[in-house]
Amino acid sequence: MSERMGRLCDELRIKLHGMDRRLEALKSNGTATFNQSQEILKSQLDRVEQRIYDNRVIVEAANVRVKTWLAEKKAGSDAGKDLWTERHKPHLMEVRAHDAEEYAIAVFELAAAAADEATLAVLQALLARNDADGAALPDAELRSP
Repeated sequence: MSERMGRLCDELRIKLHGMDRRLEALKSNGTATFNQSQEILKSQLDRVEQRIYDNRVIVEAANVRVKTWLAEKKAGSDAGKDLWTERHKPHLMEVRAHDAEEYAIAVFELAAAAADEATLAVLQALLARNDADGAALPDAELRSP
């Protein structure tokens, strides 16, 4: 595995672990008062939205690389060529390996972005649930500490 692929694997693992920790914290915040949990959720939502916004260029580029890779693979198989016989030359095999690594890196970047989108969706769902639950409570219960 290339050094760059190894770094991206580690980054994805860290991102997924962080997402898991944040989700556990959100579940445990259920004991907090309504207003406190709303503020915590909104703060986390803002951070995730900013991270998604900051990574939009990376995600767009990754989407292009994935689509290009898939189109090239499809074109190669549609042409009926046996690419393996052509690629037994060392320099062509190196190009093939590099292209495959770039594809894998792009997919990892999309997976990391998907993890952020999933976190955003959970936060939005929790806020919506809090709003619905808050609307069902009498006004006096919302104001109590």
